[in-house]
Amino acid sequence: MENTRLNTGLLLVIALVLVGTVLRMIGSFVLPLVIAGLLAFAVYPIIRLLTRLYVPRILSITAVIVLILGAGFLVGLILYTSGQQLLRQFPSYQRRFIEIIEALAENFNVPAEMIAEFNIMRTVSSYLFALSGGFISFISGFVMVMLFLLFILVEAPYIQTKVVAAIEGPRTDKIMRLTMHINEQVGHYLGLKLLTSALTGGIVTAGFSLVGVDFAIIWGILTFMFNFIPNIGSIIISAVSFLFILVQFYPEPNPIILASAIMWLSQLIIGNIVDPKLQGDRLNLSPVVIIFSLLFWGWLWGVVGMFLAVPLTMVIKIVCGNIPDMRPISVMMESGKAVARNYEAAAEASPVGDTQDTN
Repeated sequence: MENTRLNTGLLLVIALVLVGTVLRMIGSFVLPLVIAGLLAFAVYPIIRLLTRLYVPRILSITAVIVLILGAGFLVGLILYTSGQQLLRQFPSYQRRFIEIIEALAENFNVPAEMIAEFNIMRTVSSYLFALSGGFISFISGFVMVMLFLLFILVEAPYIQTKVVAAIEGPRTDKIMRLTMHINEQVGHYLGLKLLTSALTGGIVTAGFSLVGVDFAIIWGILTFMFNFIPNIGSIIISAVSFLFILVQFYPEPNPIILASAIMWLSQLIIGNIVDPKLQGDRLNLSPVVIIFSLLFWGWLWGVVGMFLAVPLTMVIKIVCGNIPDMRPISVMMESGKAVARNYEAAAEASPVGDTQDTN
């Protein structure tokens, strides 16, 4: 019996390694399909709502696709034009940054050799050149995602019929209910995550615009993207934005404090209060699982994989939580606080039931 379990475990590990290797090799072909699948989960409730309002299905799908195409093209255009403008202004930012570092080094008696080795702005400039030159590849990849999304949305109503036709027998109803439950939970999570991320990005854009921070729309878009990486994403975007805010407004303290407070408070309130209230504790992921997912999906698909890591891991958790044999995996992926609360609630409820039964 133990040998059988050991062999099964080894086969599972080998299968995961092989699947990961294949996905990494064909990542350029699989990534658009994965992104389209996640988008389909998020927008399908909108299409279902429109069809219930007697809007023809083809018009509902067309309206959603056109809306996403317009938003994606607008975001790409903003990123490209802002990147070009930032590249033109980058020498002035670099000079101010060096002045700040030299002033701090003089105050703290830091050797000049260490200042010469401080090349963070050179690294930032390389990323800016790469970003500004990737507009065409972004548009081509985005169009591919939209084509996959269109095919998925058109085919979605027939999936249930296909499952019923393929799986005939007493387990058909159970499998259909399970599939519908998974679809609802995944769509609910992704839809709310898009909403809270957009809300955070909108607050940052509006707040930075009022303070006068350069490229406020860029910071809003980046905040939206990094919000998909819990905890770590907010720390990264807050630190990077603080660096640029410091370079822009130094030595004036008021705009630096105000802009930094807008970023931190928006992340704190929405990430730690609004999002958990909407999503619920049952969707919390363990920090260890988050870090592992970032490493794994980042190794698999690079930077894009890191942004998709938590949504994909959450989908895996939801699927495991709805399949009885795989439910322990879902529990192990949850945060310790959520599991402890659920366990304490069950422990408090069970003695009452036992007392009533004995009486």
